[in-house]
Amino acid sequence: MQFRVLVQTILPLVAICALTAASVIAEPGESEPDNIAMKIIEDLQVKIKVMADKQKSLSNNLILLQRKLGDGIDKPSLRMRRNAAEGQTQSLPTNLADGCVPGTVGCPVNVTPYSVGGSCILCPAGPRGYTGPVGAPGRDGRDGRDAMAIVTSTDDPRLSPTLHTTSAHTELPSNRSGAIYVRWGHSECPPSASLVYSGIAGGAKHSSTGNGANYMCMPPDPVYDDPVSGVASVRAYIVGVEYQIDTFPNLVDRSYHDMPCAVCKSTSRFSKLMIPAKNTCPSDEWTLEYGGYLMAERSHASHQRSMYICVDRALQTLDRTHGSASARGLLDLVESRCSSSGGGLPCGPYIDGYELTCAVCTL
Repeated sequence: MQFRVLVQTILPLVAICALTAASVIAEPGESEPDNIAMKIIEDLQVKIKVMADKQKSLSNNLILLQRKLGDGIDKPSLRMRRNAAEGQTQSLPTNLADGCVPGTVGCPVNVTPYSVGGSCILCPAGPRGYTGPVGAPGRDGRDGRDAMAIVTSTDDPRLSPTLHTTSAHTELPSNRSGAIYVRWGHSECPPSASLVYSGIAGGAKHSSTGNGANYMCMPPDPVYDDPVSGVASVRAYIVGVEYQIDTFPNLVDRSYHDMPCAVCKSTSRFSKLMIPAKNTCPSDEWTLEYGGYLMAERSHASHQRSMYICVDRALQTLDRTHGSASARGLLDLVESRCSSSGGGLPCGPYIDGYELTCAVCTL
């Protein structure tokens, strides 16, 4: 801009000087002085235009160099500067690890901030501004991909809310997991659970050592894998389990009948607890699957130890199984034994000779 003003100022003066010189140097017989002056002016205009183009080219090169110094570096750990015109931040390297070699392009040393085209070059960051207003809510995201969901429907929304979908895909399948337990002494599951299978209680022979100590609910349709026919001597055995009950009027008629069982799955609960000596659950948060009596092998010299299990108070039996076969496991009611001097259950809450109850609860 200053160069253009200078040219416009001195051009008339140059024209006057050219006319004066032309009148002085004009020889007789030549053209009028005006023609010589015009020629001088035209030559000056050409030279001035060339100089203006060079000045413009130099200005453009300077701007490009400034942009390279300020914007052409994007290393991670860099010094920040603020663009005064656009309010954007840019970075410059400050150490050798970032590729900064003092004295080279892109690594300024002892530079002074300056302004070009309204933008502050190499200026330090200004103070942090005030927090702006909260922006408008964003758009809804894209539909997700189909996946298995651990969600089930239940009457209690705190436990597992019902899953709804608004996408065009098919609804996700409900969760199929849940607490698994055995309902001893019953062939069906309570309304709060679904039946996996029903069968017959199996265990070790009451008078034999070895074998297993736990009871299992044996399915009615076993599957074998390359069995060997015949009874081998080096084997463990499992037999049916019968009730052995006396002096208990409500249940004595079930004695020496095989015991049924049912494997059940709760529909919306994942933890199971068997509580001895109680036929209720700890709180209303729990679901009582069934209550009954605590049973195990009797305390006798010829009987072996077994697990304590909770048998449904209904004590159902299997048809046509009454008898006194010797190859059997026996289940007896469990009584408490207390001691006021230690070594037994505390007397008071536990009474000698009282049959113990039990409860199976899920949460």
